[in-house]
Amino acid sequence: MKKFIKITAIILAVIYLIITPIVIAVIHGRVMSKCTYEEYDAEKQLVYDDVAADYPREKFQVTSGDNILSAYLYGKDNTKGLIVVSPGHRDANDVKLYEIRYFVDAGYQVICFDYTGCYTSEGDTFGKYTQAVYDMDAVLTYCDNNEAFSDMPIYLFGHSLGGYATGAVLNYDHRVDAAVVASGFDNAKEQWECSVKRFTEPMYFLIRPINLVFITLKYGEDRNLSAVDGINKSDIPVLVISAEIDEYYGDGKSPIYDKKDSITNSKCEFVLMDQQNHNEHYTYFLTDNAIEYQKNEPLGTIDKELYMEHDENVMKMICDFYGGQTP
Repeated sequence: MKKFIKITAIILAVIYLIITPIVIAVIHGRVMSKCTYEEYDAEKQLVYDDVAADYPREKFQVTSGDNILSAYLYGKDNTKGLIVVSPGHRDANDVKLYEIRYFVDAGYQVICFDYTGCYTSEGDTFGKYTQAVYDMDAVLTYCDNNEAFSDMPIYLFGHSLGGYATGAVLNYDHRVDAAVVASGFDNAKEQWECSVKRFTEPMYFLIRPINLVFITLKYGEDRNLSAVDGINKSDIPVLVISAEIDEYYGDGKSPIYDKKDSITNSKCEFVLMDQQNHNEHYTYFLTDNAIEYQKNEPLGTIDKELYMEHDENVMKMICDFYGGQTP
């Protein structure tokens, strides 16, 4: 019996100390792997060809680290300002066309781009959450140095990972006049913990020590690169939007919204989306008709416009926020 207990203990120790970190590393690698259009659901989501006739764009390139990002400028003759849109995790720039079109129609120029290792940009892999911040930094550096934007205000918009990048990039010195941070998390450490915890409850307390070591080794000081710190440092108007029941954050509010008592930027405003059926990670952007259509998805060809139809009131709130900051 003692021998059996000893062997069992050794096996458990091997699983805990060797197998667990390997599994965590493999999962992280998969979550942060290269994104291609093979995984993009073009039957449900817009692709640029769907709107090209009405929304012409110019493609340009931005250097981020060792890779070249593909970026796109819409509404180049508009004069209200420039909105830089950062995508969500594993999202193609195409999926932001729903918001981009609204911004263009409202009179703004818009830039959207693909992250490193994603879709039309270079890179063998996306790598880690903070790559989104580096890429956003590179795009804003391009804007800083482009005379075409020198006389217009620059605004930022991001949702989810894009919300994190939008807040965290404010730690760097760029000319930004206002930002909208929707459903964003605060830092890579907390978000990776939250992601692992979602799938390992109620056993996460056993995994957590190994996971924290992994985060430290993988991200180093970057693990604490904080969107809240960026918002506080920037001293510009920031609109933080959160769902009431966000499935990506343990069915609670988004981490940035949850830390509103730690936000010292007096120009920061907070909006909680708590309307029934419109109080989750992305549903507050959608109309009742879109939510009902998704719930009862028809067989055959999907109506892409209806599938992701955006709520005019939410988009107007965002544009009104930008408009209220125009110098």
